[in-house]
Amino acid sequence: MAFKRLVIEIGQGVDMHGGDQNNAVLKATKDAIHHCCMAGISEIFEITDRKTQAKIHADIYAPHPEQVDPAVVTEYLSRWAVDAEVHQGGANPRGISLDGDLETEITIALVVLTVYVEV
Repeated sequence: MAFKRLVIEIGQGVDMHGGDQNNAVLKATKDAIHHCCMAGISEIFEITDRKTQAKIHADIYAPHPEQVDPAVVTEYLSRWAVDAEVHQGGANPRGISLDGDLETEITIALVVLTVYVEV
């Protein structure tokens, strides 16, 4: 059996203060997966085991990819078979003053989830 793409969903996550890449990535993952209602997984493809009959590929885009732990995504989506790949991307605009700091770092991450099903 082969796997074919069923859904491509994009999520955005923002860490407003502190530049936490993984916090922004987790928020982006939640944003993407919560936009999906994949009724076709069970109703059309009759998938009962998401770990063997379906899979998710996550493309993670963050301003500082070297600071990203892909396990943030794979652990959150642990009911699925997931592989994750980290890329340079997202955005890193200047933030506002907070707690006496001159400025903070806003981190914007994007996560693209591609859901594959066995056909």
